[in-house]
Amino acid sequence: MTPSEEQIRTTVAQQAGDWFVANQEGSLEYADRVAFVAWLKASPVHVEEYLGVAVIARDLPAAADDPEGSLESLLQEARANEADGVVSLELPRPVRDPPVRRFSGSRGWPLAASAAAAMVLVSASLIWRARDGEFLGLPMTYETAHGQQSALRLPDGSQLHLNTDSAVTVHYSGAERVVDVERGQALFQVVHDGRRRFRVTAGDAQVLAVGTQFDIYRKLDTTVVTVAEGQVVVLARGPTPQTIEGSPAFNTQRVNAGYQLRVDAGVMSAQPIAVDLHQTLAWLQYKIAFERRPLGEVADEFNRYGKIPLEIDDAALRALPVSGVFDANDIDSFARFLTTLDGVIVERAGTRIRVLRMRLEVQEPIATTR
Repeated sequence: MTPSEEQIRTTVAQQAGDWFVANQEGSLEYADRVAFVAWLKASPVHVEEYLGVAVIARDLPAAADDPEGSLESLLQEARANEADGVVSLELPRPVRDPPVRRFSGSRGWPLAASAAAAMVLVSASLIWRARDGEFLGLPMTYETAHGQQSALRLPDGSQLHLNTDSAVTVHYSGAERVVDVERGQALFQVVHDGRRRFRVTAGDAQVLAVGTQFDIYRKLDTTVVTVAEGQVVVLARGPTPQTIEGSPAFNTQRVNAGYQLRVDAGVMSAQPIAVDLHQTLAWLQYKIAFERRPLGEVADEFNRYGKIPLEIDDAALRALPVSGVFDANDIDSFARFLTTLDGVIVERAGTRIRVLRMRLEVQEPIATTR
């Protein structure tokens, strides 16, 4: 027998009530949070019923307080979607049962939630785009592929620029704004928020910023922090952190605009060093700029973008200092530049470019007879 719309709504509303209570208690394990996100994405009706519960709990006004997507505008678009048949009902497929946290009077939730949901018919995709899941405290991951870059605006208005082959996870809460740099390079233009600090984690390093612009490059066990505007505080635990009164003791340094700080395997540089911001941030224009940098490092930068890798095995050649400015995707121009260097030859194959030192042939002395 096909379930009726009322039965479906009742089932979904019961699940929404359980999920809401579990979230309010703040005790969801990681697996439960993953299951909750999957439950929300399964159907717009799930989001509607969850918001219905939030209305009753008087949480929706704060949750939907978005200058770019007011509650009134969401209601109008939701009603239009409903009239066009966008929102449809189907029996939910439980990805995973909500944590069992029953509360008194739970039988009264379904009807009340459904009544409230009728006032806030909002599709899941609309809510997701409006606040990137911020009002639910859901983490959002952004990433770029090899050779790709991306620029986007975060829910608080801060700007995020991602370089090639990079990934970050953003998690906003009422207490702070947290971004975890999982790999690669990102530039942040932070909007000041007096209520919530902006914190970035990258391996063994953490960066605290307020109304500033800074770049973080994470590779293997090294994190490089470069400040373009304002000031940040960099923290690192170190390989063997000491504790003070049972809490880890961080090493901290302030970094001003125009300076850069490295954290290698948890060990922080003794002090920041001055850098050329034009070179450091050239990637924003898809360029690679270098002034007397080791050839091996420059080749590695090109390999972050290109499809044909540069191979330099000779240690002395990798240490050769070079200078120049090139488009990140123009490997041919860089290869031609290398052929102009004394003692350097370039061998091209279909799948690689090898850079070698020219071997000088030593002539044997000609034997003479008296």
